[in-house]
Amino acid sequence: TTTQIDAGIDFGIFNNRITGEIDYYIKKTDGLLLNVNIPATTGFGSVVKNVGKLENRGWEFVINTQNLTGKLNWTTNFNVALNKGKVTDIQGQIIEGGVSSMNRVEQGYNVGVFYTVEFAGVDPANGNALFYKNTKNADGTIDRTTTSVYSQATRVVVGDPNPDLIFGITNNFSYRNFDLSVFFNGVQGNQNNIYGMGRYSSASMLYEDNNTADQLRRWRKPGDVTDIPQVRLYRVNGSQASSRYIVDGAYVRLRNVSLGYTFNARQLSKFKMEKLRIYVSGQNLLTFTKYPYWDPEVNADSFDSNIAKGNDFYTPPQPRTFLFGLNVNF
Repeated sequence: TTTQIDAGIDFGIFNNRITGEIDYYIKKTDGLLLNVNIPATTGFGSVVKNVGKLENRGWEFVINTQNLTGKLNWTTNFNVALNKGKVTDIQGQIIEGGVSSMNRVEQGYNVGVFYTVEFAGVDPANGNALFYKNTKNADGTIDRTTTSVYSQATRVVVGDPNPDLIFGITNNFSYRNFDLSVFFNGVQGNQNNIYGMGRYSSASMLYEDNNTADQLRRWRKPGDVTDIPQVRLYRVNGSQASSRYIVDGAYVRLRNVSLGYTFNARQLSKFKMEKLRIYVSGQNLLTFTKYPYWDPEVNADSFDSNIAKGNDFYTPPQPRTFLFGLNVNF
């Protein structure tokens, strides 16, 4: 059962040269299907019940502008959505995203948050990987001291694959018979788990995969200050699941550019055509991101789900594509 409240404003100013929408929503869903854990003595591990509750709330903005009119026309469309999701009740259940992921569903957090040990860097004295203990002290405070023993560190929420903000902006230009469209889109406020690219290719030579260039700044001698542990072939040193492999997944991408020319009716009359437009377009032309690997729009087919998301398992980069074409009306 879903209950939703929406409040919005549509506006237009300067003779509608600028128009837009502002919307706020609260969406609450309960009775979600959930595999509830039951005692194994029943012969089953879980039973399906309608117990899950989820809440999403956020803002949506749209602005349309006519920047120039006349021989040269220029219009802009900008939209942005900000959403905050939270699991409000799963009756104390903990739902893991799968063996290969760090994702989980936990009450009070968004669906699929990254829940793992927190990486604390490298010990300059010996090159050991360090982890924050994050255990609770007797007085209720959290122990933020570090340890090189992985099992002594407690798992905590270290990231969220769900973006805080999704946006797109399109600029359309026309001059005489020429038209040009430029479209950017992107996301902000999300993280990715570089499962393959990190835990295999950036794993201090634990596996045989080709290594990433960041391994060149690994710890080599006492006193080295770095975030890459000492290389130990076939030996675990910081390659365990941890926030070391949770990285910024935000990006801005030049998704599409299209340039066209439309012939006028007088030019086409002798060819018995009503319309002829020739065009060239390009997709995925530029990407602006701090993401250290191939493509911030990640996927991992082997274990992606509605819980396990934001995982990169050697995601190939999206191709840069160029198209040439024509539209003809007779």
